[in-house]
Amino acid sequence: MVKQDTAFLQNWLRTVVMAPGFLKQKIGLANQMYNVSEDDVVSDEGKASVHARLNVYSSGYMLRLLDCMYADYAISKKFMGDEVFDSFAKAYLMYHPSTSFTLYDLGKDFPDFLDKTKPQTEEGADNAYFDIPATLARVERARQVAMRAPGTESDITDINPVNIQDIFFSALNISIPDCLQLLKLDFPMKQFFESVYREDEYELPSPQKTFTAISRKNYRIVFEEITEMQYLLLQECKKHTNLYEAISALSINQNISSADLLADTYLWIAYFRKCGFMQIVS
Repeated sequence: MVKQDTAFLQNWLRTVVMAPGFLKQKIGLANQMYNVSEDDVVSDEGKASVHARLNVYSSGYMLRLLDCMYADYAISKKFMGDEVFDSFAKAYLMYHPSTSFTLYDLGKDFPDFLDKTKPQTEEGADNAYFDIPATLARVERARQVAMRAPGTESDITDINPVNIQDIFFSALNISIPDCLQLLKLDFPMKQFFESVYREDEYELPSPQKTFTAISRKNYRIVFEEITEMQYLLLQECKKHTNLYEAISALSINQNISSADLLADTYLWIAYFRKCGFMQIVS
């Protein structure tokens, strides 16, 4: 072993620990980057080999990242099973190493990874059910975002009733909380998600275009399947601070009667506020 500068040793070991690939690949990359061999860096004293000692750090780091994936995608892990989930999670971590100061960002691309790596079937075969793991993971990620983003807990106006005249005369200003996550899915997931969570018996959901809203109200996650028009309205409300303006814009975009949409919205407002999908701004 050659005596090395402390910063040099730290950077070399960080590459071995954090670089994607197997241990030999990691060591090879670190050696190439810093123009050394592992024998120049790691003492050969003791019973354990150089590679065995480096593996403790490298595998330990991977296990820590896997623990984060287990926590973030616990329902997906239940559905897929430990062995299958581990194989996908390890592959994901190899190709998507942590690059953020917070491990909260670690699994954000996991749903897309599952979608890209799903089994491929022969042309003409029905492979719709291979889309379920990625869809389930998207729901889990949305729940994570809803749990962490600013919610409606500070809203002291949510008990005040809304007058339809306030909407019609553009007197009602609204805000969509950051915790609201809107998803357009290929399967109805609410009942399926809850069954997997409770470890109840379940049937796989049949393919069906579904619109889902996930938010937080009084520190509790709200998970609702909504209509397409409710989904579009909430999307439009994200672009406007005035409810009537959002209704008018949606009416034009979808070529539907603004009067009908106004009437429907008036009936939906209480539901939106109860679920933490919308806030009234005084």
